[in-house]
Amino acid sequence: MENQLLDDMPYKGLEPYSESEQDALSFFGRQEQQKIIKMNLKNSPLTLLFGESGVGKSSVLRAGVVHNLREEMKRNLEEDDTPRFAVSIFPPLEGDLTWQDDPLTGILKQVEADIHNSGLDVQTPAPGLSFAETLLVWTRRIGRKGRVGELFIILDQFEEYFLYHPEEDGESSFAVEFPQAVNRPNLRVNFLISIRSDSLANLDRFKGGIPSLFDNLLRVEHLDEESAYKAIEQPVTEYYNKLVPPELSVEVEPKLIEEVLKQIGQSQYDLKSGNGKGGLDKLNNKSHSRIEAPYLQLVMTRLWQEEMKLGSRFLRLETLTELGGLRKIFREHLYQVIEELSDKLLSIQMTYNRNRKKRKY
Repeated sequence: MENQLLDDMPYKGLEPYSESEQDALSFFGRQEQQKIIKMNLKNSPLTLLFGESGVGKSSVLRAGVVHNLREEMKRNLEEDDTPRFAVSIFPPLEGDLTWQDDPLTGILKQVEADIHNSGLDVQTPAPGLSFAETLLVWTRRIGRKGRVGELFIILDQFEEYFLYHPEEDGESSFAVEFPQAVNRPNLRVNFLISIRSDSLANLDRFKGGIPSLFDNLLRVEHLDEESAYKAIEQPVTEYYNKLVPPELSVEVEPKLIEEVLKQIGQSQYDLKSGNGKGGLDKLNNKSHSRIEAPYLQLVMTRLWQEEMKLGSRFLRLETLTELGGLRKIFREHLYQVIEELSDKLLSIQMTYNRNRKKRKY
């Protein structure tokens, strides 16, 4: 039973949320943002979504927006045998399609995979068409019954495009064909670019080709305290407890949540400023109003694992104290990562030395 409880863990740790049913049902704290992003994606040819690294852009897109849209597609299919639209997100969390290779090829392959995986039995457009023309064919085929459908394409981790294609240009390149698709009249395809804040200026490369480039900007912030409270409590009460019999349900102590939020706020400040406790006197009243999701997920995953190991049905403040608080949890995680990295580097060095020795002889 212990393994089953760990498998159904309501927290993700430092792993991003995916579009899977399990991840979507356990994803809380971003419901309002999901609605806003979805509305913009549906109503604007191009939306720019930006935020700091680690703020949770990919998670809210995959477990929130994409999953929600796919559920809507299923309902449309059940009602009138027509999905009306399709949604695709590139790159996938797993697989060979990445920004490192040709973006146009990768995006079109992902669109094809997402459409077919949604249950639509439609023919793939013929090769040799331009990017925009291929998308046009897809909209006609997903609409069916004489109606043209809509296609929503999310381009996640867009900063990687600039990393791998810093000077891309010319005919049949993404740099040229993407703006043509965005600007093409009557092409019922809406794009959303998700990008880190520190890479936002790189989008100026497209400014000449897309006059409306910065017209629709959305910023993803770190969690406010109310959202962070939900992100701690509701994965247990609204997800996990609905999977298990009542006698196996878990409760979360309110005072634990309050202490976790307090300690995370303090730890975030100390880590970023390099200050010890004395530096906290300089914080204003709004200093803890934003909670970084990775810290929250890391500590709640550690607490969950400890309580399940003890056979407890409560997430308790007492256990957090016994573990040494958030600082010790963060420190132990950092040491573990460093140790794993050191082992990998040592293995690489040993392999290199063996190969070098073979070449020498």
